Amino acid sequence: METQALGFVLETSPRRQNHLDHCEEVLRSPSNPQALSLIEMWENLKPRGGMTIGRHFPSRKFAGLLPNVLLLERIECARDFRVRLAGFGMLCFYGFDPSGRRLGEFYQGEKHEARWFSLNAVLRGRPRVTLSRLSQSGETVLQREIVALPVLASDALTPLVLVASFWSRHWLN
Repeated sequence: METQALGFVLETSPRRQNHLDHCEEVLRSPSNPQALSLIEMWENLKPRGGMTIGRHFPSRKFAGLLPNVLLLERIECARDFRVRLAGFGMLCFYGFDPSGRRLGEFYQGEKHEARWFSLNAVLRGRPRVTLSRLSQSGETVLQREIVALPVLASDALTPLVLVASFWSRHWLN
């Protein structure tokens, strides 16, 4: 069965990225002002128990970011993470709804291991900022800064990873 959102069939999305080469570079800090603001809010909430989903995020300030968010939960009995929530922009980017799926379903081998390792580091309190480039024939066609932050689920107990993408240009339309 095809995944649809108001008539938009994700499996036939022209934005599927399978044909593009992907590389990531770790950054000290993002350049996007909204990414900087998100990290600043997270830093300010750390002394008060941290950022909690449903209480601190989402907020009006970051409403425009919601389509480009993933919320990930570590699977305790496996070396994997499950996507608990994916914004519509991420559905379009992947070409399918990743909600409920494990990262191991769409990343294998070294790519999966690298993601698992970096997400675990985020859960241990180390935010991660990367520059992700997608290229075709050596030319960059899409670029985004990715911010991954440790947060808490609405129960204020369950650790999650909030992954937000900040695109260098508006690619969805």
